[in-house]
Amino acid sequence: MNGRGEANGTGGGALAAALPVPTERFPPIPAGRKAIPYRQSMLLVVRFLFDASLVPVAVLVLAGHFGRADWLLDMTNYFRPHIAGMALLLLLVAIMGGGWLRLAAAFLVFVAALYPLVATSLPAATTVSKGNLRLTTANVFGPNRDYARFEAMVAEIAPDILVAQEAVGAWPLHLAALPGLPFVSDLGLRYRSHVMVASRYPIKTTLIGLEPPAVPSYRTGGSLALRIEVDRPAATRPLVIYAIHPQTTRTYEGWFARNAYLHAIAKRLKAEKPGTDLIVAGDWNTPFWSPVLAEFFAASGLQTTERGSWPPPTRFFREARLPPALGTPIDRVAVSKDIGLADIHIGKPFGSDHLPVTADLAIP
Repeated sequence: MNGRGEANGTGGGALAAALPVPTERFPPIPAGRKAIPYRQSMLLVVRFLFDASLVPVAVLVLAGHFGRADWLLDMTNYFRPHIAGMALLLLLVAIMGGGWLRLAAAFLVFVAALYPLVATSLPAATTVSKGNLRLTTANVFGPNRDYARFEAMVAEIAPDILVAQEAVGAWPLHLAALPGLPFVSDLGLRYRSHVMVASRYPIKTTLIGLEPPAVPSYRTGGSLALRIEVDRPAATRPLVIYAIHPQTTRTYEGWFARNAYLHAIAKRLKAEKPGTDLIVAGDWNTPFWSPVLAEFFAASGLQTTERGSWPPPTRFFREARLPPALGTPIDRVAVSKDIGLADIHIGKPFGSDHLPVTADLAIP
């Protein structure tokens, strides 16, 4: 009834009628642009992931072959199975929609990654039906205090000879008291070498002197090696064991020193009297697939007791609570050509970050 009010009301209605009424929740796509379907967008993501990963994975696959020349390249050999897993994942990504060119590239990378795991790279000891000497090597891990568990494990395995690494603190006393292994390496050497040997048979111990840069140090880890002469009953040939623990390769200095260490040991082995049966056992700090290890076997003339081209892991990442299956093989027993292998066994965890390796050997 108020004229001004009616005028205001009429004007408001006309303004509302003039405004555009939205017909969609989202604004229309500007002319010249098209919506990308969800499936196509996912395909683009898959291809981007493949393209971004191809070169790094290919580099990791090839790097280990040049491990003799460079520290970082050799470090990839510790993770050969893991890298093959990455190559398999890359292949699966290519299958999901990478196209034929990407699929072919991924297949080649996967084959190259798989090759070291299926092709035997080291000379292997001859397989025989029965052994006459059982040898166990175990890195006891110095901070490990589970002595009872270790002693129970040794009692179950019942080795004739036990080679231990990182035998520091109270470990020498526990190793010297193991039942059935009354003869131990010279305890007077425990401050110069943390490698120790306990034996069922009488032994004679010699500390192996090394020249720099092969000498272990606090920075590089490792330990001087022991040369053990074993006096077996009715033996017709001398038996000599080299108990070793080369340097850790966490640094370039350690890697360089480890290489020199293995080279020096190979030279010593080659100089042994002809007709001597030789065994080398310990924590080698060298993965099975390293060209440095292949060079050692070529120089020494020894053979590995590891079976196949992908031996079971012996060093695992206990500090990260990862299972042993995700570890890498660096603990081993090597023998001269006249020694046969009846059986090889990787033991269970005993508080260390290494697993014990037991070889049943046939000594002539």
